[in-house]
Amino acid sequence: MATRQITLRDIAGKTGVSVMTVSRALRNHPALCPETRARILQMAERLGYRPNPMVSALMRYRRTRQPAPTELTLAFITGFGTREGWREPPTNREFFEGAAARAHHHGFHLEEFWLREPRMTAQRLSQILYTRNVLGLLIAPLPVPQGHLRLHWDKFSAVALGHSLAWPALNRVVDQQFQSIRLGWHHLKKLGYRRPGLALRASSDQSVQHHWTGGFLVEQQTLPASERVPVFVVPDREWQEAAFHQWVQAHHPEVILSPHEEIPDWLRRLGLEVPHDVGFVHLNCPDTSGSYAGIYHNGREVGAAAVDLLVDMLHRNERGIPRLPKWVLVEAAWCHGGTLRARKVGMERDTASNRLLCWA
Repeated sequence: MATRQITLRDIAGKTGVSVMTVSRALRNHPALCPETRARILQMAERLGYRPNPMVSALMRYRRTRQPAPTELTLAFITGFGTREGWREPPTNREFFEGAAARAHHHGFHLEEFWLREPRMTAQRLSQILYTRNVLGLLIAPLPVPQGHLRLHWDKFSAVALGHSLAWPALNRVVDQQFQSIRLGWHHLKKLGYRRPGLALRASSDQSVQHHWTGGFLVEQQTLPASERVPVFVVPDREWQEAAFHQWVQAHHPEVILSPHEEIPDWLRRLGLEVPHDVGFVHLNCPDTSGSYAGIYHNGREVGAAAVDLLVDMLHRNERGIPRLPKWVLVEAAWCHGGTLRARKVGMERDTASNRLLCWA
């Protein structure tokens, strides 16, 4: 059952002063005696009062005789090594585009804030955001898995995008990696592929909390043991073309699932053509153009859903680290593309090249 919002009138009734006096105490007005202000603040704390951010912003503008704001600001917090580094993964750009459009729909403006600004600290960024009345935060995917972020969370409503933020455990919106890889398997079976292989940098797997390997291994159990290809998930320092070539030559996958776009080039240098000899499923398609077959994660929808959740939290005045974090999952879509082709069940191995061949 939802808890009723504590109002200025509630505090006034408990302290025996006017609503105006309560308002002045909460704004640290110099005309109010310190003893009265302390008594009112103590009662506000005891009752669990939290100001509504949108009402506070409107009253601030009125007190300063400025025009009423047409938009309030939401923060898009990024933490890559450079200010624009977060834009490199196409999915991140789509997160921002979807979030910005949805924020505008709700009457907000989405603005980027860079955690690694020179001389920036978590405390200073928290002060900047709070002073500017930016109380809604979207935490963009971080450049490393299992990231930690120490803002003054009790002052803000916050939603994380993706899995990379390990602490704090915020409400978050994520694309469905576990289900999406199973979606990929469904299409591979329809196309006639029988020996799928998974190739990943370990950090990429960690950044999605192992949902890719989890989904792959679940589906792999449906295959006969003779058709199960060991996964190639290796530490980043071991993610090398030579090691990949050894894995392919040892296990002969018919199709490789991976988010890493160097895979087709590595296969070509091994003398294998995509898709004639080996298929490729892109686990994080940058678009739906058809240049790759694979999974498109609907990044704009993920960003929009994150803003919907964040605005709801602001309306309910939910701040701080939630006791029970909520997850919103957004379904991915399958993309047909030029890196796969239909195969027939009949296959043979070319003894000269030791390649698996099939009839199309």
